[in-house]
Amino acid sequence: MIVKVCTGKTCTGRFSPYILKRLLAEKSKFDTINKSTIEECGCQGNCKTGPVIVIDNILSDKMDPIKASNLYLEALKKK
Repeated sequence: MIVKVCTGKTCTGRFSPYILKRLLAEKSKFDTINKSTIEECGCQGNCKTGPVIVIDNILSDKMDPIKASNLYLEALKKK
């Protein structure tokens, strides 16, 4: 599973670095067999509804750390 967190200018201004930090913390706790990769990515073109994350090519917008964490953990359970 590949998880990308937008770190474009608008998403970063809307605190996407905190989302990235939260997801990396969740990965270290719950992904003990490395089913997922979490990485930064450039602008995804959804600046009006950012910050955005992409999990296995499915874009989710209007994220905050808690919403992103819930999506990540739900997707991790399915893997």
